[in-house]
Formats: sequence, structure tokens, C-alpha cells
Amino acid sequence: MSGDGEPLLEARGVWFGYTRGEPVIRGLDFEARGGEVVAVLGPMGSGKTTLLMLLAGLLPPWRGAVRVAGRPAGSPEARRLVGILFQSPDDQLFNPTVEEEIAYALLTAGAPREEAVEAARRVARSLGIEGLLHRRPRRLSYGQRKLVALASILVYEPRVLLLDEPLSNLDAGAAEKMLWAVRRHAARGGLAVIATHDVDLVLEASTRTCILVDGRLACSGTRELLRAGLPGVPARRPLSLRALASLCRGDWRCVEEAVTRAASAPPRARQG
Repeated sequence: MSGDGEPLLEARGVWFGYTRGEPVIRGLDFEARGGEVVAVLGPMGSGKTTLLMLLAGLLPPWRGAVRVAGRPAGSPEARRLVGILFQSPDDQLFNPTVEEEIAYALLTAGAPREEAVEAARRVARSLGIEGLLHRRPRRLSYGQRKLVALASILVYEPRVLLLDEPLSNLDAGAAEKMLWAVRRHAARGGLAVIATHDVDLVLEASTRTCILVDGRLACSGTRELLRAGLPGVPARRPLSLRALASLCRGDWRCVEEAVTRAASAPPRARQG
């Protein structure tokens, strides 16, 4: 369900494109509140990454406005409230050690070094990567680098998290840590917006799902949308065991019963 109060993130009448006359985003409206995890689904090339960059204030819209907690996106006040995790962690890792990478945002904001380092260590412990603090980020595995990139955002406690395909190419352990961080952020009153094509991730983590089509968003509660059917997703698409276990809240008898029902169900006639 949506959080209470004023929107943490709001877009009104937003247009944007990389070439004049060829808009990617077309008059888009969107709002989301604290406590929500909003999934943005769409095919490759639909503009999901572009939308995240507009919401973060990294791209200026042609027309319309984006506001973060009432402040114009891209303003110094708004940027302190937003953290964006790019699809490739290598786009945002550049410090010589993991500890310096995680502490960097606080140090550049003027925090005392001792305070910034302690905060970096605390976030690293929460994600289970404290053993990597003195390693070079470029020598880590892909999943480890992605968690370091996430930690470098969480350390300054943004109210809004924007995540581009956060589970892409992650092993099971790293994926579980990523999901835990997203859920905890929302449970503490923050907002997470996830751009993805991973339907299992949508089912596991999101409270609301938006479909990006022709540069505009159509949003519904995730469960309601899944019951109605996702565009381009077969109605009988099998869920991963990870997603099924999440729906059953870790009750493996529930998982077993669901798998048994699915295996015994007769095939439905094709619609066409």
C-alpha cells in the first residue's frame, strides 16, 4: 500500500528525449510515498533507465517538473535525498579501497573522517561485506562490487533509492542481501523505485508496479496487476522458487502445496 503524507517523489507532465522530435518520455505523471517499493517494468529500450535518471535529477526534462520531497530534482537539497544504483557497479566505483568507496559521500559532504569511516564499516557489516573493506573494488566479483556500490549510497541515508536492474547477474547470496536492503529501506519509511524486467523481483519486493509503455506509466498494486496479467508475460509463467518462498513467507509446506497444485492443474486453452 502507498505510504501516508505528501509524495516523496513526484513527476508532472514530463517530456524528454535524446534527439529533438523523438521523445522517449511523453507527458509522464508519477508520484510515490515513503514506505513504498515501486517496480517499473518495460521492455528493453522503453526508457526505464532514462526515467530513473530524470527522477534523480541527472537529466533535465524538456518540459514538466520532477520534485523530491517538494524540492526540484537536481537541486542540492534534492540530491542529498536521492541515491541511484546503476545497472553496472563499475559506473560508480573509483576509490582505491572498499572502505574509502563507501565513506566517500560522507567525506565529500564534510563529515569528520573518523565518523565517515565508522559509518562505512557499519553499513558494510549490515550487508555482510565487512571483510572486503581493505580490498580494491576492481578486484572483487561482480556481485561484491554491486553490494559495495549499494553501500556507498546507503551510507548517507537517502530517503529515495532508485535502482536499475538491481538483481541482474547476482548470485543467490548477493541477491538476498540486495532484497533485504530494499525491504529495510521501505520499512524505515524510505521509498525505493526499481527498474527491472525481472517479474520474480516484482512479485517478491514491490508494493506497486508501473508499466512503462510509449513513454508513459500505468500503475497498479502489484498483486492486483499480477492477477490481471502483465503485458508480454505468459499467464502461466512459472515463478522461481525464490519468489514462491517469499510469497509463502518461508513456509516450505506452503511452497510444496503450491508446486503440487501447479503440477496437477490442467493446461488452460490458449487465448487468441
